Amino acid sequence: MKKIALLGATGYIGKSLLHEFFDDKSKFQLFLFSRPKDNIKNIVKDKPKDCDIKVCPLDEFNLSDYDVIINCTGIGDPLVLKNDPSSIFKVTEEIDNMIIGYLERKPKTIYINLSSGAVYGDSFEKAITSETKSILNINNIRVSEYYAVAKINAEAKHRSVPNLNIVDLRVFAFFGHFVNTKTGFLMSEIVDCIKNKKVFETNEVNIVRDYITPKDLFSLIKLIIKKGKINDFFDVYSLKPISKFELLSFLEKKYGLKYVINKSSVKNSNSSKNIYYSKNKKAGEIGYSPTQNSMNGIGSEIDKMILFA
Repeated sequence: MKKIALLGATGYIGKSLLHEFFDDKSKFQLFLFSRPKDNIKNIVKDKPKDCDIKVCPLDEFNLSDYDVIINCTGIGDPLVLKNDPSSIFKVTEEIDNMIIGYLERKPKTIYINLSSGAVYGDSFEKAITSETKSILNINNIRVSEYYAVAKINAEAKHRSVPNLNIVDLRVFAFFGHFVNTKTGFLMSEIVDCIKNKKVFETNEVNIVRDYITPKDLFSLIKLIIKKGKINDFFDVYSLKPISKFELLSFLEKKYGLKYVINKSSVKNSNSSKNIYYSKNKKAGEIGYSPTQNSMNGIGSEIDKMILFA
């Protein structure tokens, strides 16, 4: 039985992965860590009866043995980052240093870190490839780039210790049915409008995103666990990305989303990331083969939201 430590278990991606573990037929012992411990108790109350789970405070992290550590901690909510920009460095470094310290004592453990496509910088005019270079204006680093710098620092640190089993998964866009509709992300606002029958307002810029859903992200994590000895990074991708207007048309037809295009609107405006996805299929080298494209992945997760509402 694999012993899995999941850090950030109450966060958006962490909670989504936890429920993938619940549904998986393999046997795992899960150690769940999160600062708001009471929130974990709420999300595990409906766990399967045969699921072995331990809810632990973060200060007890070093007291147990793990085969795999999955780090879903961090600050991904743009509204939180806006209010406290330096927090991304503090949170990233504190948790990452703790985990690397653990690996130095127990080097057979696999560390899977949720990174971001933001490591490529803040300007996306075309899709990422294996030849794409990260671009930062080092003489004038903007607050909007702090998140990218924190992720780059972590990945560089991980590659500097090739004897340790560390994998960085660069997630460009993620959508699951545990989405928080109060954050500033595009899909958060859209889902809020669908649920509350509000009109979604956006501008005329037709951005492109590649939404990975919990099912495919979990399948990639299982492949890494199976691989065992590894120190590498992978861009995460679905079968096919989707443009904003393809997405809106799909959601209008299937869920009755109402939307208006306002040329002067600044909502959902992110001109520096118009095309934000990767064509780097390196993850295929370890057997990763996504089963969903962005459109049907989003649809399946919204269906779950409706089913469990």
